[in-house]
Amino acid sequence: MHLNIADVIPAYRDDINSALTHIYPQGPKSLTSPVNYVLNGRGKRIRPLLAIFVAEACGGKKEDVFSAALAVEVLHNFTLVHDDIMDQDQMRHGQPTVHHKWDDGIAILTGDAMLSLALKLLNKSPSGRRQQIKKFIDGLLAVCEGQAMDKEFETMETVSLEDYQKMIDLKTGYMLGLAAEMGAISAGRDEHTINAIGDYGRLIGRAFQIQDDYLEIFSDSSNMGKSLKSDIILGKKTYLMIQAHLAANSEISSAIKLAQNDFSKGISEIRIILEENGIKEKTENEIQSIITLTDNKISTLNIDKERLLYFSKLIHKRGN
Repeated sequence: MHLNIADVIPAYRDDINSALTHIYPQGPKSLTSPVNYVLNGRGKRIRPLLAIFVAEACGGKKEDVFSAALAVEVLHNFTLVHDDIMDQDQMRHGQPTVHHKWDDGIAILTGDAMLSLALKLLNKSPSGRRQQIKKFIDGLLAVCEGQAMDKEFETMETVSLEDYQKMIDLKTGYMLGLAAEMGAISAGRDEHTINAIGDYGRLIGRAFQIQDDYLEIFSDSSNMGKSLKSDIILGKKTYLMIQAHLAANSEISSAIKLAQNDFSKGISEIRIILEENGIKEKTENEIQSIITLTDNKISTLNIDKERLLYFSKLIHKRGN
């Protein structure tokens, strides 16, 4: 009989958080302080949880994948530290970003150190290390390429939904796909299963990012733990904004300009445009459609699907 997964998650998250606090105990204070500040943040630990759940779903054990799962989480946080510098975000996970609390130089160095720490963790992986390292390297480049595309989009007048999807599959989806692959590899699964589960993770990432776009507009920014205003000011091309430009280009352009000068009035106009043109509802349907695709992706695999199906629901709800 399986333990209720909802009961397991807090215990696993506590184990992950505890391990993260001991990754870099000694070194120059100007480096240990910001690194531990980041790793002690209030992230939901979705990626290491996914890696562990996949390992268990594939017949493996938490211990077999734990070091690799931590490596993916540290890699993810490394990318956030550098992303925050590029976007000049001031808040992340409900606390000031590293570059805002210290400075850009410290933040760059912090990210670099975290990449090294992630590789050290991966090198301690007891199962499938060689294969995991290859996937990890591919994942690191993919995330960099996704961020590069995201920056390029800021200065482009129009971005297609196809290009946007490619960008989020690299920037967000690949990291979740990597976490899923780590779990399957640690359990000794075959290449077909590893690839299918990686696709599952990437689709989860796609749904996650589109929902992030959605919540950035329709949720209070404090609930998101980052600044909605910075995305508007930078002209970020999100799923909703791309749809809005297709449906009501002049109106959404005017609303964005208004938001850049008077954010409260502008965001109200943006919300009205998105609702009146059916984009809010369309986005909700798209998220649900992708979740359905994720479940179909693993439906034929010989694994304990209950755990992963629960995980896709967890991502969809974004409640915990």
